[in-house]
Amino acid sequence: MSDPSVFDAVREEIAYAFENTVFFRRHMEDNGLRPQDIRDAEDFRRIPPTSKGHYRRGFPAAVLAKGYTLTSPNVMRFQSSGTSGERLNSAVMSYDLARRQATALGVHRGFDGLWQPGSRPRLCRFAPPNCSDVECATGFSSTEDRTLPDGTLVLTVAHDLLATPEWQIVKALDEIEGYGPDVLVVDPTHFAFLTRWARRLGRKISSPRKLHLVSGYTLMTRVARRQIAEYMGPQLPVGDMIGMSELGYLGFECHLGQRHVNDEDFYLEFVRDGRPVEAGERGELFVTTIDDGLIPRIRYATGDWFTPLGEPCPCGSALPVVRIEGRGTHMVRLPDGRTVTPGAVDALVGDAPWLDLYRLEQDRSGDCAFRHLPNGGARPEDAAALGARLAEALAPARVRLEAVGYISCERSGKFQPCVSHLSAEGAR
Repeated sequence: MSDPSVFDAVREEIAYAFENTVFFRRHMEDNGLRPQDIRDAEDFRRIPPTSKGHYRRGFPAAVLAKGYTLTSPNVMRFQSSGTSGERLNSAVMSYDLARRQATALGVHRGFDGLWQPGSRPRLCRFAPPNCSDVECATGFSSTEDRTLPDGTLVLTVAHDLLATPEWQIVKALDEIEGYGPDVLVVDPTHFAFLTRWARRLGRKISSPRKLHLVSGYTLMTRVARRQIAEYMGPQLPVGDMIGMSELGYLGFECHLGQRHVNDEDFYLEFVRDGRPVEAGERGELFVTTIDDGLIPRIRYATGDWFTPLGEPCPCGSALPVVRIEGRGTHMVRLPDGRTVTPGAVDALVGDAPWLDLYRLEQDRSGDCAFRHLPNGGARPEDAAALGARLAEALAPARVRLEAVGYISCERSGKFQPCVSHLSAEGAR
């Protein structure tokens, strides 16, 4: 991060954004700064972070660089799922997206050779509707309506996952079989749900091609990973993606199960209380793009938290290793001032073979409810042991466990395993 040659690229990005975008020039000038004032990393931190709100309000005219429009060649438009509130419209150059993807996927040997020059892998997507990039991903739309320009087939999915009717699940399984994909791009909770139904129906999820699985959109819980691994088998290469719709691949899981972040195509900071964190401390990820001619972003606060581990990975990749903590707006806030991240909650739950799905929800009073769908292997002592772990970790907040038959998705169609009304409202 402190390599002078890397920071030269950051300074070039700052100068380009200042000269070519209305928003960033105003952002710098409003804070009494010009590009020549930024000489090193310490100066860089004088630039106040930018946010989704800036880009939402300025899109497209104030954030697109001079000379570009939304119809310029190679421009791809995106809309976020709305996890943090309103949906964010954005755009990215197709070749920047491909470059970032290639860097990230390079950490996982199981994905070697998937993208060869001149080849176009067949992709199938099973994710929340707001992440689909098509107007209508309902069970009544045709496959033609749900095929993206790059050939990706978007499978049908109900907006409320657990309310998906059986016929729609059968249709999704039939479409995977008929399409024969190389890659399944999935939300892990959604795909775990599909594997539970496939097992119940006696169906396989397979392809005549070698299948690969890319997980994204929400936190990949140990519960979801366990179900996917049990059903799909150990031969399936699985990679958990760190990404954002407006930036593409920010990182990926290597073949040894470590999460790496892409510091080749981005300049990355992990920040807490305005300062960079040390290895082993958690911080919010700030992203600065490198050589992004369309919508350069400087110190873009993602709202996602990680713990940089500061250790090289035995997989051989030089990309830094992090532990995923989750969104800041989902952290449980305790009365004594501590916070417990979604990643920490997931570690407490573990792979929990006795349950299929869970959500820890903190209400406005600070109390927490852990709702879960037990399966046929559940025993009273399993819930009791988990309840004790949660009570200890979340004290002095109160925690109650509830075995239920249904848990709703949120407005975006995503299923978040950990939510906090205190954190969400505090961020507004």
